[in-house]
Amino acid sequence: MNIQPLRIGRTKVPFGQFYGGLHGFSLSEFTADKDHFIWVPIHAYLLEHPTAGPILVDTGISPAQAAHTDYYRGSIMEHVMDADEYDLPAEETMPVQLARLGHRPEDIRAVFITHFHEDHVGALNLFAHAPVYLGADEYAARDDKALGLVPLAYPPSIAAITDWRPLEFTGPAIGGFTGSADVFGDGSVIALPTPGHSPGSTSVLVDHRFLLTGDAMYTIRHLAVDQVRAFQPGDESRYVDSIRRIQWLRRELPDLLILTSHDHTEYGERLIAGLATGRLSDADLAWAKSYERATFDELANLNPARSPRFVPAADGGPVGHAE
Repeated sequence: MNIQPLRIGRTKVPFGQFYGGLHGFSLSEFTADKDHFIWVPIHAYLLEHPTAGPILVDTGISPAQAAHTDYYRGSIMEHVMDADEYDLPAEETMPVQLARLGHRPEDIRAVFITHFHEDHVGALNLFAHAPVYLGADEYAARDDKALGLVPLAYPPSIAAITDWRPLEFTGPAIGGFTGSADVFGDGSVIALPTPGHSPGSTSVLVDHRFLLTGDAMYTIRHLAVDQVRAFQPGDESRYVDSIRRIQWLRRELPDLLILTSHDHTEYGERLIAGLATGRLSDADLAWAKSYERATFDELANLNPARSPRFVPAADGGPVGHAE
């Protein structure tokens, strides 16, 4: 089926959040470091399923979040987030991105949520008419006050949803995953449990060719979990285990391509651009595999030359970029 990336703005994140997991980046730095930011994209994905209709994987952010209005009122995030945390141009809002592809929000037949963080469910309230699929553990954790810094429920986005479809992974094993959920029963959309970044984070395998990971992996470089690791305020051991299972899946499906929500690297940018028509060209597929071979060995260890580093802004400002 066709996969259409939807660019729903961008978010400003600490470099250490993406790349500091093995270098002592701490919870206090997550909330206080204002000098080492990078901008990363926010992507949702539209799947043109031949029988289930147009379906979404994640929804990105909303104008209310980008405007830093009362969306976060009463949440700890009200005090943690910067006023310019998000950038959402009018042409990148969810309705406009759908219209670009000939759809309205009400045309969407189902929505998958990889996890409940606010940059993935921000525009979910536009789809109150549709069933919403997500991991059962994620659904159960949506009101867990113990999570503190990363609450899993955002009332302005989820209050209107009535048809929740929590997924249990009781289907066949695949790759390193001991269970799966074949959502439509035809093998085209298979949900896989990838917890760690959140309690019930879920990745979506499309046509056994594309793995949409949400934030189970921030970028393709995070596949090398022993060399590149995101900061994890939650269960780091489960995060690592999930990536090792993705590595196994990739060995079992050698043509697999990984699409994350925030890959700001050359790899992510080229694949997103290549999917503008819904399908990758042979040239783009060959380039992606060549990039992977230059980035990882057969055990998914990172080529040291591809190790991420922070590059300060030329004007001395706090927002640099990562290479």
